[in-house]
Amino acid sequence: MKKTLALILALVMLVGAFAGCASAPETPAASPDNTPETPDTPDTPKNPDEPETPADPADPWEKYEVKTVAELKDLPVAVGVTTTEEYYVIAEVEAVTNATYGAMTVKDATGSIGVYNSKNADGTVGYAEMTEKPYKGDTVLMKGTIQNYNGTMEIKQGYIVDFRAKKVEVNDADYTEMSLADARKAETGKKVKVSGTVAAITYANGMIPAGIILVDKTASIYVYDGDLAGRVAVGNNITIGASKTYWILDSEKSNASKFGYTGCNQLESPVLISNDNGKTEFDKSWMQTKSVKEILDTPVSEDISTLIYKTTALVKKVPGNGFVNYYINDLDGETGTYSYSQASGKDFAWLDAFDGKICTVYVTALNAKSTQSDCFWRFLPVAVIDEGFDVTTVNVAEHIVKYTGVGQFQPEYTGDPALELATSVKSDLLKFEGATLSYKSSDESIVKIEGNVMHCLKSGEAKITVTGTYNGKTYSQDVTVSVKMGATTDSYSTVADVIAANIGDAVTVKGIVGPSLVNKTGFYLIDDSGVIAVETTADVMATLKIGHEVVLKANRGFNNKDGAANGQTCLKDATVAANNYGNHAYSTKAFKGEITVKDFYDLPIETDYTTSVYTMKAKVKLEETKFYTNIYLSDGTTDVRLYCSGINQYSWLKAFAGQDVIVEIAACNWNSKNYYTGCVLSVINADGTKTMNMLNFQ
Repeated sequence: MKKTLALILALVMLVGAFAGCASAPETPAASPDNTPETPDTPDTPKNPDEPETPADPADPWEKYEVKTVAELKDLPVAVGVTTTEEYYVIAEVEAVTNATYGAMTVKDATGSIGVYNSKNADGTVGYAEMTEKPYKGDTVLMKGTIQNYNGTMEIKQGYIVDFRAKKVEVNDADYTEMSLADARKAETGKKVKVSGTVAAITYANGMIPAGIILVDKTASIYVYDGDLAGRVAVGNNITIGASKTYWILDSEKSNASKFGYTGCNQLESPVLISNDNGKTEFDKSWMQTKSVKEILDTPVSEDISTLIYKTTALVKKVPGNGFVNYYINDLDGETGTYSYSQASGKDFAWLDAFDGKICTVYVTALNAKSTQSDCFWRFLPVAVIDEGFDVTTVNVAEHIVKYTGVGQFQPEYTGDPALELATSVKSDLLKFEGATLSYKSSDESIVKIEGNVMHCLKSGEAKITVTGTYNGKTYSQDVTVSVKMGATTDSYSTVADVIAANIGDAVTVKGIVGPSLVNKTGFYLIDDSGVIAVETTADVMATLKIGHEVVLKANRGFNNKDGAANGQTCLKDATVAANNYGNHAYSTKAFKGEITVKDFYDLPIETDYTTSVYTMKAKVKLEETKFYTNIYLSDGTTDVRLYCSGINQYSWLKAFAGQDVIVEIAACNWNSKNYYTGCVLSVINADGTKTMNMLNFQ
């Protein structure tokens, strides 16, 4: 720097000298190599008082004897052995794989190597607690021991001696600066420059930072990047450059499209431009106040993902086997969903302080889970404040109308549902009882309410006024009901017909709604000719009860994996063309009779038995450990597995654990296994009454 300044001053003086002359001398001719010629000048005597210009200092890292990554990986270390000697390496941080423990991969020109964990130079502070620490792209001087872990060489304990941060080069011309509200509306691939406050950090399995919720004065958005999430903290005001995108899990894209879900509104590939490292409260002035029910009822086709809402909710902790679910429920104590965790609930352990309390919750629908039968919002709680909620402030009359009254009605009926309506409501959570509901029809020739039962009499439209009353206060809300009597088509198939139909055929079939499927959204459709599994949506299931007589429109399906010959015969994408309601006992004429546990276990997979229902005598065998729970039907020697994703799907069967029972059981093969599992339709008591599988009807 001193040499540069001296040169500049000399040039300025020289230009000034020329400017003071009446005429400038001719410029000497350039030499052939374009270097101006200069006359010889005598040596200038050195001023003894002038300090010498120090030479450029040597790179301080040069004093370390370092090895390349390739040399570290070539060390003669046996499997399971760790060196006692420590080695130095200079490498670029390729990725921080666990910011809690400082696990990372580093690379140089010779290759990459993993670092099991890392600390500061003297080992007194772990990576997570280091004030200044290296991130992806930084160059690190590290020493550590080397271990051979199952044949893979890695730095077992890395000590960060020093590091040099990668200089972030941001070309403002590449990005368009905008608010988060505008960034949310930007097209996919748009490069944006945004600023905001870090409101929350999300974590992947192992509590590895995965992304952040960023908030400004206009909106909020999710920024997906583990490296960024690992180097910022809640309360930091940051500026980033990033690309706009919408994210959907690849395996869910087709289902999401069916429900109109466009994906999680987020930013990706961020570059951190600045960070004040402060502790600022995120701006809440723009946030809407909605109930949990209102948020969940928002269609997934509406782009609300990663927007934060203010709500009043019950926080509820529910431990499971090896995980914990944290529910954010509405004031009915039931409407809600568990927090979206990728770390078995460990990322929400901070909610323990609010368990069982009604609090002010700032929550976002981070994304939507898309299945063949449903697409629903998944919550991420951003902040919770216990403000000592006063239950006496709840308008009970309004509450019971919105949470109990209006939800009983469907928008359309094709027959007489003989619907029994709730007239009395109480709540232990909100500490009230004796609240009442009443109903009035605008046209009793179409919809008539007798006592607490609603009947549909003829086609037309009627308005039902639902009124809640509590402690002298009332609240009313109207529900419009459309009745289309006689909508049942005379052209329909039997269950046996659709079993025989070609795969992919569109079919119309009439039958009785039977017991629930397990681990699938649907039920068994039954008539005198046969039994078939029906897959449908959660919305359709909400309109059905066991015993309803229905006409369905569906596609003849066959669930198999990777084109396997064996699989599950079923109806897919079923909708209700007509519901004649009723409480019909399903027929058992098409059932295949009694089968032993051993014979069921030995059913040959080459033959399709997935439309076969048997009766079976067996003992309900329940296995519960700290880590898993299983349920079987057993004869003491042979066990038949029940198809499910978790024992909670058969919680109703736990009441029969250890007992010898008679069950109605269907053979299942949804995943193209080389054996059949079972789905229990019912348990038959000694007097012939049935306890039915109600899983999807609850």
